[in-house]
Amino acid sequence: MDKYAVIMAGGAGLRLWPLSREHKPKQFIGVEGMSSMLEQTIERITELIPPDNCFVITNKNYAEITCEALKNIIPLQNIILEPLRKNTGACISYAALLLERRFQASPVCFIPADSYVSNKQEYLKAIRQAYAESESSSGLTIIGVNPTYPATGYGYIKIDPSGQTDQTDPRHISDVQQFKEKPDTATARAYVDSGHYLWNSGMVAGNLQAFKSGIQQHMPEHFKILSAALDQLDSPAFDSLIEQAFSQLPEISFDNGVLEHSGSLKAIKGYFDWDDIGSLDALGKLVGYDESGNAVSGSYVGMDTNDSVIFSSDILVTSIGVSNMMIIKTKDVILVCPKERAQDVKAFVELLKRAGYGDHT
Repeated sequence: MDKYAVIMAGGAGLRLWPLSREHKPKQFIGVEGMSSMLEQTIERITELIPPDNCFVITNKNYAEITCEALKNIIPLQNIILEPLRKNTGACISYAALLLERRFQASPVCFIPADSYVSNKQEYLKAIRQAYAESESSSGLTIIGVNPTYPATGYGYIKIDPSGQTDQTDPRHISDVQQFKEKPDTATARAYVDSGHYLWNSGMVAGNLQAFKSGIQQHMPEHFKILSAALDQLDSPAFDSLIEQAFSQLPEISFDNGVLEHSGSLKAIKGYFDWDDIGSLDALGKLVGYDESGNAVSGSYVGMDTNDSVIFSSDILVTSIGVSNMMIIKTKDVILVCPKERAQDVKAFVELLKRAGYGDHT
């Protein structure tokens, strides 16, 4: 049976401002001459899934930039446009219900477009195992990442430790017991030390019928509204109908709406280096660190500067006696911020809008 992949690329990425903007969010950004995170995600998954079977769902405002980025990678008709941004509950529901009408019970894996991944073979191995589980199970399977340090910026998944049935292979499939939001440092350390928790990578797989069943059971409003619009898929009025449908949908994540209520949810433990690049201080994963612990992109000279993130799009950036800071220079904005305040950038963008600087966001 053919397998499919759906790359979710509709987020605004405001926590990476000013590198990420509303008109060009983080999944479309390339750093140090590298291709964008969206392109890298598709290039990885096409080693496992043919390009014709890869789909991208993104916001309609990103239609042009998405087509330009992917014109030589996947068929452009495989780009699904969301009329409004309504969180992953709407994103996954729309794509799954649409594809289920075409491909029935085929296996599919939903993958965020904006993640950093190394150890590509381990990454593909986990996805391959998720597809295999999809073909033998009527439930959904999430891919968690084996935590390597007590991260406070990720969600965690508590797994049943008795799920390891094959003692010769640590990549076991476990029952999911609970989802945990971003913990404090002490709690995160306890999670890692217990061995019973995984980082939530945002990747979820299953056959399309399983997605349909989960949406129908746990998010009936999404199912009813989207199904009614999709009944008119061939209508000239479909674009208007799907926009009306999205406007009626509650804003909720797929985790909260479906996965947390599933009684048969499985998790696969992945052994690959991963980061959701959810804040500016995580950008070092993309460019690497120098001997002073600095992540640098662009022209920079520093003295007694360490453990900092420095990005410049054009001019020379310099620093003296700086530690644990972020200095981000784009063509129209300079941001200086302690690394420990990286999670406040999204709130700062809202402050900019209220202050009349919305054209800079």
